Amino acid sequence: MKKILSLILVGCACSTFANEKIQSCSSQVKQVEITNAVKWYRNSAEKKALYAQGYNLGTQYVENTVKQQHLKPKTWGVILDIDETILDNSWYFRQCGQLVDSESNFSRYVANPHKSVALPGALAFVNLVHKLGGYVSLVSNRDGTFSDNSGKVLDSTLANLRQESVYFDQILLANDNSATPTNKNPRFQAVITGKYDAKQMVWSNELPAHQVIAFFGDNIQDFPEFKQAKMNALTGNEVDYAKFGKGYFIFPNPLYGSWLANQFN
Repeated sequence: MKKILSLILVGCACSTFANEKIQSCSSQVKQVEITNAVKWYRNSAEKKALYAQGYNLGTQYVENTVKQQHLKPKTWGVILDIDETILDNSWYFRQCGQLVDSESNFSRYVANPHKSVALPGALAFVNLVHKLGGYVSLVSNRDGTFSDNSGKVLDSTLANLRQESVYFDQILLANDNSATPTNKNPRFQAVITGKYDAKQMVWSNELPAHQVIAFFGDNIQDFPEFKQAKMNALTGNEVDYAKFGKGYFIFPNPLYGSWLANQFN
C-alpha cells in the first residue's frame, strides 16, 4: 500500500482532525473531485453483491471443510485482511481524495477517526467461524509501529473493529522497521505455528498453533506466497488461480493495491 489510488492526483495533504473529520485538504495540483473507482466502490450495487457473494461462498466452504474433515474446535481457523476486506475505508478517499505516500499515513488516517464500517457479509462470516469453533486472525499491512498523539495504530484498529462489532481472536500488523514490511507470509506462519517474531510484526495477542483452512483478502498478496508480478503474468487458467473459491476468497478493490505497479497495456 506504499502507492495508493493512482486514479486520484497526488498532492492532497490532510493535516488535522476535529469532530472526527479531516479539516483541510490543500492541493498542490488540481484535484479530481471523485473518480469512477471511488464512486463504484461507494455507490454501486455490484460492490455490495460481490462482497455478499464472496462471504457466502466462504461460508459454504468453511462449513463443508469443518464437516468433511471432522475438525475439532480450537484446532483450525481462518485468516482475513482488514482494509477493504473487513472494513470499508472508502470515506477516506471520498473525503480527501488523496494519494497516500506511506503505510504510516494510511494507518493514521483510517484508524484514528473510527469512521471505517464493516463490509457486507463480514460480520456474519466471522461470527459463524467463531460459532463453529474456529479462530479468526486478522492480518493487515497497517503499520503497527506507528503512533502519534492519538495513540498507537494497533489500539485504534482494535477500537474500530470493536466499534463495528467485528469478532476476532487476534490481530497481526506490519512492522515497518523490518526489511519487507508488506510481506504477510511471516505473519501467516506465525498464525499457523504459534511462533511470533517482534522483528517482523506487531500483534495483539498470541494463539496456539492451528490449521488455517481459508484466506480472505482484496490483494493477490493477501494469499500465501502469491506475488503480483508473477500472478499477473499468468493467464488465469493455472492451478494457482484454481484455489480461488476453494480456500482463497478475494474481494474487489479498484482504489489501491499491489496492482498499481503493473504496466498499463
